[in-house]
Amino acid sequence: MAGAFHGVGEADKVINVGISGPGVVKRALEQVKGQPIDTVSETIKKTAFKVTRMGQLVGNVAAERLHVPFGIVDLSLAPTPNEGDSVAEILEEIGLESVGAPGTTAALALLNDAVKKGGVMACEHVGGLSGAFIPVSEDAEMIRAVSAGRLNIEKLEAMTAVCSVGLDMIAIPGDTPAETISGMIADEAAIGVINNKTTAVRVIPAVGKKVGESIDFGGLFGTAPIMPVNTNSPKQFVDRGGRIPSPIHSFKN
Repeated sequence: MAGAFHGVGEADKVINVGISGPGVVKRALEQVKGQPIDTVSETIKKTAFKVTRMGQLVGNVAAERLHVPFGIVDLSLAPTPNEGDSVAEILEEIGLESVGAPGTTAALALLNDAVKKGGVMACEHVGGLSGAFIPVSEDAEMIRAVSAGRLNIEKLEAMTAVCSVGLDMIAIPGDTPAETISGMIADEAAIGVINNKTTAVRVIPAVGKKVGESIDFGGLFGTAPIMPVNTNSPKQFVDRGGRIPSPIHSFKN
């Protein structure tokens, strides 16, 4: 992945490397079944270190051949709809019967932390280090969990408090009211502001679709089951308008 930046004394071009690999982490965890959580965390860290180190090697070689500076390595576990390339399966390998079970948020927090610790030690210049992404339609095991009723939007919202993204690639009924979507966005914004982190909302009202149906986006965007949305309305809250005051993060200034 190449990027460009401009500035005094800076190069006009730079090579940045983005790497993923949920399947690699899952296979590593298969070797430590039944062992303590400390071992699980250490295994993820060592795997993230190796993957990041390889990314740096590839970046250095590419930069040398292209005669441009090498920038940063970004390690982020991004799933795809392909079998075995799933963040949800990593969480299940950690010990959950299914993603969405009690303990899912804790397992995701452990995964993100271990990935970042391993990645930051492996490279002189790291960037991003997003940990793990949880887009529903792009993760085969997430799709199965949603379809079977084992994972809902409320649990996904809780998971966003400890990962690097928000509600991602979630299909909802096409007749979902605009104020309900506004409330979902407000909730994610609140999680981001309070926790000093980036969150986002990528929900997709599927026109003409109802809960229990699905929509196929094709390619890496996968297939999204239509997820039920809480039908209690936030309309009066949303219609108040105005602006939610910024929270106080510190009294030390």
